[in-house]
Amino acid sequence: MEYVSLADTGLRVSRIGLGTWQFSDAWGVKNYDTAKRLIEKAVEMGINLFDTAMVYGNGLSEEFLGRALREIGVKREEIIIATKIPGDYLNPLDVFRSVRRSLGRLQTKYIDILQLHWPPCWHNFPTCKYMRTLERLVKLGLVNHIGVSNYPVRLIDEVRSCLSTIDIVSMQYRYNIIERQAE
Repeated sequence: MEYVSLADTGLRVSRIGLGTWQFSDAWGVKNYDTAKRLIEKAVEMGINLFDTAMVYGNGLSEEFLGRALREIGVKREEIIIATKIPGDYLNPLDVFRSVRRSLGRLQTKYIDILQLHWPPCWHNFPTCKYMRTLERLVKLGLVNHIGVSNYPVRLIDEVRSCLSTIDIVSMQYRYNIIERQAE
């Protein structure tokens, strides 16, 4: 497996990560043993980056990932967990509650990369208010790094301008052999 450095984080991530979107009703992998075998094979192949989200399977994806990594016996410091918080939960109180729930489902004390899944399209949450809340999570050690997912490029500067001691380290966009708009 090839590994790359992620920005200035000191993290070395596998070029290929395992996305766990499929652990949900939408994609059909609802059997824990199947999910565990997929995660175990990924670890065996040298994959150390695992991508999930609070909303995948209403938390099932995070639950399966955390449980499998624990049962497989992977050392926490050898893997990178990236999860996402949806835009609907970016009011400061919801941010803390959501992250605590994710930590419980993932069975970990910290999240390596917490990404904003989508901008808060249906709510008028001020960008700087929720970004400062995310920055506080980093200061508290519950989250190590912040990133974005599916954020319009025009919002990236605004997001970054709200941070005083950290910066975003990842920008995740839908990209595959069919959907190539990100190019």
